[in-house]
Amino acid sequence: MKITKFKKNKNQSYTLFLENGEELNVYEEVILKYELLLSKTLNDKKKQALLQENVWWDAYYQAIRMIKVKARTTKEITEELLKKGYLQEDIEEVISKLVSQNYLDDKRYADSYLHMQMNTTAWGPGKIKSKLLQKGVPLIDIEEVLTSYTKDIELEKIKKLVAKGVRANHSKSQKMLKQKMKDTLQKEGFNMDLIQQEISKLSLEDDSLLREKEYNKLKRKLMRKYEGQKLEQQIQRKLYQKGFTSNE
Repeated sequence: MKITKFKKNKNQSYTLFLENGEELNVYEEVILKYELLLSKTLNDKKKQALLQENVWWDAYYQAIRMIKVKARTTKEITEELLKKGYLQEDIEEVISKLVSQNYLDDKRYADSYLHMQMNTTAWGPGKIKSKLLQKGVPLIDIEEVLTSYTKDIELEKIKKLVAKGVRANHSKSQKMLKQKMKDTLQKEGFNMDLIQQEISKLSLEDDSLLREKEYNKLKRKLMRKYEGQKLEQQIQRKLYQKGFTSNE
């Protein structure tokens, strides 16, 4: 079967026009391997072979396009190619080629991800580690790049978050405020010993004075809707929600 015409496409492929009216989209690597530019002929056996190989190159260029959009891990590329229906064995070969060409490097990805999160988020090293594990980065690579997240950096972030937490929750009791900040910082992946160290340094307003302020503030607000015993019940309920006990 003769190839009557070639048309170059934008995605490293050509459209082959066959004499029977059939059109095939084939990557240039496949065209060169099978010397189609020279022979300009294609029998059924060669056609089947090159179409199978063309699927592999299609997976390869799909992966290249994904990486150009944003950096990805080996696991992320693998999962995306599986979703698109490519065979596992083809994907493994594609991944191997991308790694050898330095398009994929999980350790480099982890290092870049770490510094981006350190500079743009309030995440601690524990949360970053968890996210990288979910992305399939090997633990040994994660632990190596996390050495950049020093204790001093972590402590400085904790200090800023504690100060922010105090400003945002100044109406809560000492007990509730400290517990809330511990929970928040632990959720963000910070070391519990460092959290405790910083929380213990807090100098907060005396609860009895703070409770009195909150009591008066709530009374002024709620007396528009309630009075007498009902008013007192509503005030005490709100105070309890802020961590103040009735005998404070």
